[in-house]
Amino acid sequence: MVLIRCLMILSLSLLLLSSGCALLRKPEKEIVVKTVEVEKQIPIQRLPRSLRLGKVTWKVVTSQNVDELVKHYEEKNGPDWVFYVMEVESFERLALNMEYIKRYIQQQKEIIIYYEEAVKPKEKTDGKVP
Repeated sequence: MVLIRCLMILSLSLLLLSSGCALLRKPEKEIVVKTVEVEKQIPIQRLPRSLRLGKVTWKVVTSQNVDELVKHYEEKNGPDWVFYVMEVESFERLALNMEYIKRYIQQQKEIIIYYEEAVKPKEKTDGKVP
């Protein structure tokens, strides 16, 4: 008889422990899931400062003016001076490369403007058609 009482007490205590005191709590309220659209706030960065390029002087050296330029540079720079020579074909490639660089920069600017427009906050119209 004592054994039966012990088993009953043990069973009841296990039942109470396993229920997690659910009998003493209020039932959970219904869970409501709500989706809210949040607009991203992406800051638009300032454009870099404009370039301040130094002045570059080009002289075209021909067989007619080489002596005059040598004399001019000796007066200006002393007896130690240097000419940098570029073939016509290389100069044409240099000019084309500069045009490619200008085109590339322009395309990058257009991409930046596109993305700046894409991340700008949209005006709310409250369902009214403008």
